[in-house]
Amino acid sequence: MNPSGKGIERAYSEYLSIQSLRPMKSRKLEYSNHIHRLLSCRKCPKMQGNPVHGCIPSSRIISLGQAPGIHEERFGKPFAYTAGKTLFGWFKKIGIEEETFRSKVNMSAVCRCFPGKAKSGDRKPDLEEVKNCSEFLEFEVRFHKPELLIPIGKLAIDQLFEFGKYKLEDVIGKTFSREFYGVRLDWIPLPHPSGLNVWNHTETGKN
Repeated sequence: MNPSGKGIERAYSEYLSIQSLRPMKSRKLEYSNHIHRLLSCRKCPKMQGNPVHGCIPSSRIISLGQAPGIHEERFGKPFAYTAGKTLFGWFKKIGIEEETFRSKVNMSAVCRCFPGKAKSGDRKPDLEEVKNCSEFLEFEVRFHKPELLIPIGKLAIDQLFEFGKYKLEDVIGKTFSREFYGVRLDWIPLPHPSGLNVWNHTETGKN
């Protein structure tokens, strides 16, 4: 018995429906695998504790910090302590609450583990540690294809400009358009919100 026209139409409609779900399922799996790889990483012997992430499944904006502080692993999210209060205080002034920011912005970092303490503040991740962690940032940029990236602090800004070949006052708060990991996007650099950041106590930084 030949199938009716309506039967064929219904079957074809169901087929298209299933096909449309496959890319979505594939992206969810890809994202889940990324989080698993990130949280399982133990490449850097000098890093302390477990990786911390602020990733979300879908975002058109990525913020890029330096590395989690000593308290962030306990809270399970980046910028969860005093520097975070300052950072989200800045965004609150322009009408963006912390909860909204975290739900809309993929919060990345140059390194995802606490680097340990230095004589003054947290230790700056070395070049090998930055390289080891770069695969996670690259994935997030290629996965989300964001329109905007917000580097926070000098190490994050260094990923855009040649290391040290710029002055903070020439880049902070300004918009740049660059290609990053094959994705064309805008950058708006911000100073690091740490209380130890000298920039924040200068006249330019206060403004």
